[in-house]
Amino acid sequence: MPRSIILSLTLIAAPSLIAQTVHSTADLQQREAKLLATAKGAATGLGTDIMDDYGNDRTLLVVRVHSGDPERHQLWADQMIVKKGTITLVTGGTMQGEHPNGTAPGETLGTSIEGGKETVLHPGDIAHIPAGVPHQAKIAPGTTVTYLVFKEKSK
Repeated sequence: MPRSIILSLTLIAAPSLIAQTVHSTADLQQREAKLLATAKGAATGLGTDIMDDYGNDRTLLVVRVHSGDPERHQLWADQMIVKKGTITLVTGGTMQGEHPNGTAPGETLGTSIEGGKETVLHPGDIAHIPAGVPHQAKIAPGTTVTYLVFKEKSK
């Protein structure tokens, strides 16, 4: 096949290869409002929306009105960016009462983390949690937090 035809076919296919998703501020606010209602009505105090899923990476919007359970993802690293509120992020240590999550392979939940490091995160702060590291998002009673999570599958 002549090079010019191959180049033409490549250029035609290129937009789909470099497709991008843009989430406007209005879109995020609308999603956040729905998630807040979900979180307030859930026993877990959690509302989450998978905004994008590209197989090896995902983007989630999370709203919490209660602290979350400790968790560990064997297959995914998390990059967390706080939008609103304050989170005490506990990482590392030993997860107590660890058991399979049941909703995703390689994910476990626990009852607490012993010996983990606590870091207070404010709006605009970014935290990276490598795959396999126990972590927990704690929030003060009566508060609400919103954050983005960019998940990347470990290789």
